[in-house]
Amino acid sequence: MNRIIVVDSDDSARTPLRRRLEAEGFEVSDCTTGQAAIELVRAGGGAVVLGSSVSDMPQLQVLREMRAIDGDIPAIVVSRSAEDAISALRAGAQYSPRSPVSVEEVALLAGRASAGPRSSRPSSASHARNDSHIESMLVGQTPAMRAIKETIKRVAASPATTVLVTGESGSGKDAVARTIHAATARSASFVYLTPSALREPLLEVELFGIEAAAATDGQARAGLLECAGGGTLFLDEISDMPQSLQGKLLRFLQEKTFRRIGALSDRTSEARVIASTSCDIEAAAQNGVLRPDLVYRLSVVIIEVPPLRQRRSDIPLLVRHFLEGLSSRLGRSVRDVTPAAMHLLVEHPWPGNVRELGNVLERAALLCEAEVLDVTDLSIPPARSSGVDYRLPAGGIEFRKLEREVVEQALRLARGNQTRAASLLGMTRDQIRYRMMKFNMNTREAGHAEVEAPDSRAAQPSPARWDPPARPLEPAFGVDLRRPADRLVES
Repeated sequence: MNRIIVVDSDDSARTPLRRRLEAEGFEVSDCTTGQAAIELVRAGGGAVVLGSSVSDMPQLQVLREMRAIDGDIPAIVVSRSAEDAISALRAGAQYSPRSPVSVEEVALLAGRASAGPRSSRPSSASHARNDSHIESMLVGQTPAMRAIKETIKRVAASPATTVLVTGESGSGKDAVARTIHAATARSASFVYLTPSALREPLLEVELFGIEAAAATDGQARAGLLECAGGGTLFLDEISDMPQSLQGKLLRFLQEKTFRRIGALSDRTSEARVIASTSCDIEAAAQNGVLRPDLVYRLSVVIIEVPPLRQRRSDIPLLVRHFLEGLSSRLGRSVRDVTPAAMHLLVEHPWPGNVRELGNVLERAALLCEAEVLDVTDLSIPPARSSGVDYRLPAGGIEFRKLEREVVEQALRLARGNQTRAASLLGMTRDQIRYRMMKFNMNTREAGHAEVEAPDSRAAQPSPARWDPPARPLEPAFGVDLRRPADRLVES
């Protein structure tokens, strides 16, 4: 089956997907209404991609009428919520990814669906197509990125294996998780949860669900583990999960069972769990932030995503990848950047990593009138000075004390504001929070003292004391203070 019908009233979603599938060699028919799609199925059939925006009738009604014509029609239904995804799968959808979803992921699922649900042995062509989608979803050709893609291919063959993705904020950990999900024969949704976004009682309900008798509104609700079904649950920044819930998550990882709040019996789920963290996972276990047994269970496979500054040769590929997507989504014809602009993009340190690069390009594509972006179109903050403001004493220092002192002084300068303190050190807020937990520091105490207040220890000079320079802090003696101290190694 080489024909695919794409149904979506949103041109910005339908057109890029049609072009991508045609580039893959499929015969594509696209339409904006459910009734038109039903007529196409009646005329000749084929796999169907049912987008999240259908103007004339509900998605499930379109799906049911299609299946009334052809009971075996392979269908991909892009859902707006986890509940909608479950309903679509029960109605006969083969896959139901949750919006927002990338063109690459939908194209991969469409290619699988078009191969036929009864196929027991994947062909070499489907393997090649799968590899092609992994390449398109994870942009980069540096040795580190090639190693990640090879690991994903191996992990995809084992749907039950848990994966831990590490790396700095904005480096693309969620893209790695989505690629693993898409490369695996997953028949349900990709479910995303950020533990820090919810307080503990709400987080437990969101993750495990609640029975009607225990809910304040009397409504039973399925948790994300249940909604994911045979799909993937991605836990972003697992280190922010409360200790009380870590034990319940560990039980699920070991036994594949969980219990809703207020329930008397267990439920099962075949969801694969992928977790991410931007902190040093070993230090988090040693300092009590994460349960060691949970860390061991999550770390069956560890994928470390390098920061963008360590793979600068991938930046031109990423720039063109972003511009291609932005041109379709924004309805603009921004196709490239000038050599001078590319040089600026490659040389910038990108503390916000791939996410920051994408934001800069989106802003430029939205405001620029030309087809080629120049230096003046890029709103890039100037790079920090590369001068060294500190010299390592001949007798050496204890780095742990130095690191704590730097963080304390940054918090005092910021009067306890973690975001501003992170900016002073060229870190993210998560990295500051990690160090505060590492050194058992309290925000109120760290930021309580006024900047002008005298330090009682100042009268007793010590060779280990270090005062911050007037200029913003820079990596000293070859050490990048933005990285967890326990992972620093000599180059």
